[in-house]
Amino acid sequence: MPEIGPILSSDWGKYRPAELTVRLTSPKLETDWTSVFDDLGLKRPGSLMKEITSETKMIALQNIAAKAQEGDRIANISSGEKNVFGRIAHERYMRKGQKEVTVEALPRQGVYIDFRIYPPEINIEARGALPK
Repeated sequence: MPEIGPILSSDWGKYRPAELTVRLTSPKLETDWTSVFDDLGLKRPGSLMKEITSETKMIALQNIAAKAQEGDRIANISSGEKNVFGRIAHERYMRKGQKEVTVEALPRQGVYIDFRIYPPEINIEARGALPK
C-alpha cells in the first residue's frame, strides 16, 4: 500500500511577505527652437560657423589691401599729398568707427516644448499568512 505523505507544502501556516515591484520610466523632454531662430533671423551653429569663417577671410583680405594702399600713399609722399598721415588716421577712424546696433524684440513664436512624465507601474503580490 502506498504511503500517505504530506499534501501541504513545507511553508504552510507561515507568514510570507508581499512582493512589491516598482517600474519607473524616465521623463522625456524635447524642444524645437527652429521657429524662434527663424523669427529672429538666426542661423544654425554649423551654417553660422561657415558664414563667420568666410566673412573673417574677406575682412582680413580687405585689411591687407587697405594697409598696402596706405603704404603706397606713404611711400609716394613726393606726389604732393598734404598731411598723408593725418588723412590715413582719419580714414581709419571713419572706417572702424562705424557701428551697427540692432535691437531685437521677443520672437513672435515661442519655443516648442514637449515634456512627458510617465506614472510609475506598481505591482503588489499579496501573500500574507497561509491558513493552518
